[in-house]
Amino acid sequence: MKKIVTGFCVLLLVGCAQQKSIQEPGKQPEVGKEVEVPVVEPSIPEVITPEAKPEIKPLPEVKPVPEKKPEPVPVVTKTKDGKLILGAQEWVWFDEVQTHVKVKINTNSKVSTIGASDIQNFERDGKSWVKFTSGGKSIERPVVRWTKSNGDDNKQAVVKLRTKLGELNEQTEFILIKGSGVTLGENFTRDVAVRDPKRNHVQPKVK
Repeated sequence: MKKIVTGFCVLLLVGCAQQKSIQEPGKQPEVGKEVEVPVVEPSIPEVITPEAKPEIKPLPEVKPVPEKKPEPVPVVTKTKDGKLILGAQEWVWFDEVQTHVKVKINTNSKVSTIGASDIQNFERDGKSWVKFTSGGKSIERPVVRWTKSNGDDNKQAVVKLRTKLGELNEQTEFILIKGSGVTLGENFTRDVAVRDPKRNHVQPKVK
């Protein structure tokens, strides 16, 4: 009998233990009592701002600086006292042939000379005239006078030709000589011009 009671007690204790374990797996919320639910703030995703690239400005247009041309050196064509400066050679305009002719300036020669060919003397209205060719042009002019060259008995005709050089515009006496070329002598330059042998064509061409 004692053994039966003991076994019954053991069974009773085991049943109670199993019931307790079933009812308390964890704390059960009490009925009718508000349960505080923790507030979870939503996480704000981090906004990644792209790195701003520096603005590339176009380079200013560089305009080429125009090359400064040197100012031309003024050509001195007169002396301080107003006389024309003539080079060793100059351009002269002759009305009789309507062209510029390159001439030599020789102040050691008393009278100007002009080279000629086909020289023919003749009379017109009782006066002496001469016909000649110079620079490919045929020219007829009255004879102003006759002259002789040194050591030559042949007479040479002297004629006047309109001569324009720079500001000078003169009726100039020329001795006709056989050959070519024109030389302006002292009779053209006296008191109005000086010669600079180191220069050429100082005076501009004129008509």
